[in-house]
Amino acid sequence: MKFFIGQAVTGENIDELRVELGRVYKVLEDKGHSSYDTLRENQEKFEGNNTKREIMEHAFRKIDDSDVFFAIIRSDRKSEGLLMEIGYCLSNNKEILLAVKSDVKNTYLRELANRVIEYDNSDGLVKQLMEVDL
Repeated sequence: MKFFIGQAVTGENIDELRVELGRVYKVLEDKGHSSYDTLRENQEKFEGNNTKREIMEHAFRKIDDSDVFFAIIRSDRKSEGLLMEIGYCLSNNKEILLAVKSDVKNTYLRELANRVIEYDNSDGLVKQLMEVDL
């Protein structure tokens, strides 16, 4: 299966995200899946040359090409882009797998996702992914 990984990026430590995502990519690939996310595509370069509308349209095309939208929620902080992507998935009946840190309380995304993984830290996220049937 193809996974589109959606997450808040603005305001996050990009280096830490890249390390965590590298581990997530490996788990998915070890299970025979492929994945896409904007950090893999060099988000900084992409955003510098495109309008927000073009960025979202690009994301929607990539979501259309994916089997599963995999949202990773690390904090209570809202991401407009991620919320638009999830809305797009809901309106197009795309499967949503949600990984949410257990201390995140201010979200109703758990109720909208098809499947939910709760985790405490990066190691916990990777462990949960290894154990879940994808």
